[in-house]
Formats: sequence, C-alpha cells, structure tokens
Amino acid sequence: MGRQRPGQAAPSGAQLARLTGFSVHTCRKALRTLITDGTLTRGVSPHARPRVTAPAPPPAGDAAGSLSRALAALRRAAGLTQPQLAALTGYSVTTVGHAETGRLWQSRSFWEKADLMLAAEGELTRRYDAYRAAATPAGVPGQPSPPPVQGAPALTRVTLRGSRTRPLPLAWALMRLARIR
Repeated sequence: MGRQRPGQAAPSGAQLARLTGFSVHTCRKALRTLITDGTLTRGVSPHARPRVTAPAPPPAGDAAGSLSRALAALRRAAGLTQPQLAALTGYSVTTVGHAETGRLWQSRSFWEKADLMLAAEGELTRRYDAYRAAATPAGVPGQPSPPPVQGAPALTRVTLRGSRTRPLPLAWALMRLARIR
C-alpha cells in the first residue's frame, strides 16, 4: 500500500482489515479516529472513502515561503536553471528544488553558497536566519518548534510483527502496519 499522497483515497476498512489482521470494525474505528484527528478528511459523498488531508498552504507572509520564493526569483533573475545553480553550489538538483518549493531542510552553508553564487548580497542568509528564528521556540536555540498536538487517539494493545505487545495509538498502529506490508 505504501505512503498515501495528499488528496488520495485512504484504504477502506475492509482493505485495512485484510492487510493488518484486525477486524473490519476496528479498522473503521481507526479511520474515524484519523478523520477526527485531521489526518484524513471525509470523502466527497457520505459513502465515499476518506482522503488524505492536504497540508494547508503556508501563509503569504511567512518566513519559509519568503525564503523559497526569494531563491527561485534570484535564480531566475540570474538566468540560471536549477541544475546550473546546483552545479555552482556543489549541491544536488533535488536540494535546490526542495529549497525552492518550501521543503527547507538545508543547512546555513547551502544558503550562504546560494547567496554568493547569485550575488544576493546577504539577502538569502538574512531570510534564512529569519526563517530559523521563526521556527525556533524562545529559550531553545537551534531547535525547531515541535508540531502541534491535537489530542491523542485512544490507546489499544496491538502486536506488531516480531515485537512485544505494547500500548500504541490504534490509528498510528494501523497506519504503520499498512506501510510495512
């Protein structure tokens, strides 16, 4: 089954039951829990399968979006393609592409090199620093802020292949089992 993409239909309760060995009722309950938690959204009709929730678009003025858009704009203004910028900075095309689309995991050295190669006069590093400052909670330098917790699903006892019985959130256990097989 693998990972589900945003907007893609989630497996049905019967499919999860066949895949995991849990009862159909338990799997349907787990799907309802995932809808309540916001991991899944209801289908387009009452009997349609739920869909994987698409991430909310970033706010227009956020630091991450500003940084990504600035890199793309500076690269285009310099007349470079992503592969050309990747060659100049010594990073992969994937790294450059991720940076331009808001998947920001790159180190400060990437932004410094991109800034230098694009003659941005420190604009990218300033925006990167602003992004890191916005992502870092007060009092914990260098640590990104934890994701918000929206409430824990009910616990149950499940046995994962080759492991001991231990309490796990039911929905998490079913999702994990669906990805393993």
